[in-house]
Amino acid sequence: MRNLVIRALAAKKYLFILCLTALMTGVVNVKAEMAPIYYEGFSRCFDEEGENYGYTGGNDNQWGGDIAKAIVIYQDAPEWTFTYCNAGFQCLKVGTSTKQGAAQTPFIACEGEAVLSFRVAPWEGDSLFYVAIRGGQTNDSCAFELKQHQWRTVTIRIADITSGIQITFSSLYKHRFFLDDVCVRPADPTDGAIRTLEGNSVDFGYVGKNYQAMQRVMHVEGANLTGTISATLAEGEPDLFQLSTASLPALGGELTITCLPGASAGDMHGCYLYLRGKDNKTQQQVEKRITLQLEVSTLNLQGAGTKPDPYTCADVILLAANEGTVWTGTYYWVTGYVLGGVKRYDNKENGNYDGISYTDPLSLVLAATSDETNDAKYVTVQISGNARAALNVKDNPELIGQQIKVQGLLLNNNANPYYLGKPGVRDVRTDAQYERPAKELQDLEQITNEQSPITNKVIRDGRILILRGDKIYTLTGMEVR
Repeated sequence: MRNLVIRALAAKKYLFILCLTALMTGVVNVKAEMAPIYYEGFSRCFDEEGENYGYTGGNDNQWGGDIAKAIVIYQDAPEWTFTYCNAGFQCLKVGTSTKQGAAQTPFIACEGEAVLSFRVAPWEGDSLFYVAIRGGQTNDSCAFELKQHQWRTVTIRIADITSGIQITFSSLYKHRFFLDDVCVRPADPTDGAIRTLEGNSVDFGYVGKNYQAMQRVMHVEGANLTGTISATLAEGEPDLFQLSTASLPALGGELTITCLPGASAGDMHGCYLYLRGKDNKTQQQVEKRITLQLEVSTLNLQGAGTKPDPYTCADVILLAANEGTVWTGTYYWVTGYVLGGVKRYDNKENGNYDGISYTDPLSLVLAATSDETNDAKYVTVQISGNARAALNVKDNPELIGQQIKVQGLLLNNNANPYYLGKPGVRDVRTDAQYERPAKELQDLEQITNEQSPITNKVIRDGRILILRGDKIYTLTGMEVR
């Protein structure tokens, strides 16, 4: 064991001396100086012969169990801040099985651009950790998932440093990890790098459940790389995204990312894209992680679409605005007040809504209240079959101003939520698909005379007339002056 310790110490000695020299000189301009600015190797954390303080784990290939118990953490470069940390064998163990751990470096004086590198490995059964950098900016990944029983060397390029940086390594969701060989050095312009004009994420936005496939183009730039840049999606993620290619030239190129239909509000709404290449000087792997994001809508609806608890007109409008979100082939119940039918002209494109009609026998216009005049709050209804005879306002003028329920489709076969240009309910055609008040024509004059606030019908000279706003119309739609 002692020989192993001596060899490990010798391997770290050179970097430690260089780092100490740099620290004694004060602020270093990292664009001009190439020596390491800062180095921490925890090289004094080991059990001497005949002693057992628990400096085990990590560099001795032990990854879990009764290890890394040492409380005293010897630092090569002092003034670290530790939270729920212990020392392993010439490394640091961050986090416990019940506590989220963190290790923060002292303030490292530097300017311009720098490169942070470190080695990291997971505790047995754990895998997650992240890095936070204060005092500079980076386009590189700062959250990582590790492979069991393996050390991984991570390199992060930091720019826009004005006076210095401070780095925090933290466990994620109480995961534990080993940390070693933390080094900050000047940024070498000849280092291999992968950059994207779009930054570290691609956001497909906020969509409804019934969204269509979408594409985004990412512009990838490679610098000082050899071979090609590989593009792969993280293993084990939901199969929501597809890449146009798995390989780009070393200088970069365009990568098309397709978001496939099929996510729901309960799914993970994104995954990671990894871009990897090799530094043409060191042959070490260069990696950039991109987060692909998709947010599926969860709507705050007033109803459930059932007959006892129907959707409101506002629900139907909200569903239509969110690309349908209810599947074709399912019939839902909707309630609203009848305002009339749809006025449309043969020469109008698609015969879309052009106002209220009192003679149209094929459709209805519903709203949340009987006196609604804002047509942005209207819902259209397609009526046919047995339902048409009972629901059309030409033959049933007493329905105007009354609340009804209808059961129909909220999407057509092409997943279109609109009917005659408005959020619509289609295919209301049988006696079982509607619920309406019974005909009570004899009560119309009494209701009118009582000045009921909900009525929009009046009787004048024995005729049933329609009151909308401050205007009166016949059942054929002509204004009465």
